[in-house]
Amino acid sequence: MAQTILVVDDDPDTLTLIGLTLQRRGFSVAKAQSGPEALEKLQAAMPDLMIVDVMMPYMDGYEVCRTVKGDPRTAHLPVIMLTAKAQTASQLEGFRAGAVDYITKPVHPQDLVARIASVLERAQAAPTETGPSLIAIAGAKGGVGATTLAVNVATALVAQYRTLLIDLEASGTDAIQLGLEPRHGLADLVELESGPNEPAALEQVITPHRSGLQLIAAADTNLDPARVGLILNHAATLCEVCVLDLGWGITQVTRLVAQRCNIFVVVLDADRVTLSQANRLLQLLQEAYVPPEAIKLVWIDRQGLSIAAGHNTIAAMLGRAPDVTIEPAADALYEALDQGQPLVLCQPDHPAAVKMRELAESLVIRKA
Repeated sequence: MAQTILVVDDDPDTLTLIGLTLQRRGFSVAKAQSGPEALEKLQAAMPDLMIVDVMMPYMDGYEVCRTVKGDPRTAHLPVIMLTAKAQTASQLEGFRAGAVDYITKPVHPQDLVARIASVLERAQAAPTETGPSLIAIAGAKGGVGATTLAVNVATALVAQYRTLLIDLEASGTDAIQLGLEPRHGLADLVELESGPNEPAALEQVITPHRSGLQLIAAADTNLDPARVGLILNHAATLCEVCVLDLGWGITQVTRLVAQRCNIFVVVLDADRVTLSQANRLLQLLQEAYVPPEAIKLVWIDRQGLSIAAGHNTIAAMLGRAPDVTIEPAADALYEALDQGQPLVLCQPDHPAAVKMRELAESLVIRKA
């Protein structure tokens, strides 16, 4: 059966041109000349992909995309933005709205079809049966243990899934905790003028770990969110689970990832400064339409506080207790760091390692 593409554009000539191009390539084409008409068509029949023009009256393409991604019934639908705007800011807005690709007019028919085929291939290859493909881990504040958690969770997942860890924090300590000295990483991708335009570019900058984990090491510079959007698109074809170490703080990359992730882990401590920052991060996730059940709060009790008192403090400030509490393990974690091995490998029976392994397993939703 032919795959169906819904094309949304207020220009009838563009609709006709794209429609004919796709039909000649064997696609079935549905058309809409406005955002409301497109949303109405989605309720009647679900296409395999939607192409939406940005500049439309009444309801622009960004709003259409955000509406689609905010509805559980259509959230899985891949959306490609089509526009005459080539600026990075416009591309960022498209990725933040939930688009998986961004095509600038005028576009050659062959290029358009190739981009559509690539998106459809990624959608079909996504590990829908094994659960979330993108797990983001962020610290509410610096020093709460977010990177340690990201490295250990990713290493624990390798036992069951092809796992890719991407270090999006400029300090680049993921490699140190893994005992690696990467020669390549995100810095190579930053230097590309218009890419990465294909998954092969990512494969060339991966550093393998002996556990089977694959690492894309950090860049020592701020990342262009639009470029990160492309990286995430291509990463889906290289792994079953992708873990993103976001570091801490709210950046444009954090906002982009919030729109794209399946699970968002917030790492925190029980002090009021950290919890105040956590509130800001949770507000961002709410604005990005991340459902509450997809947000996991992890308290790493670094100071040996009373568990009951810590839970009460966190619940009072955030409106919910932490989903997971990892009790103090400073000596074991320092020893693991000295060895250049994650705790789940060098001391797998340590209570903190057991908790992190259990957390990792809970982040991947298995279907019966």
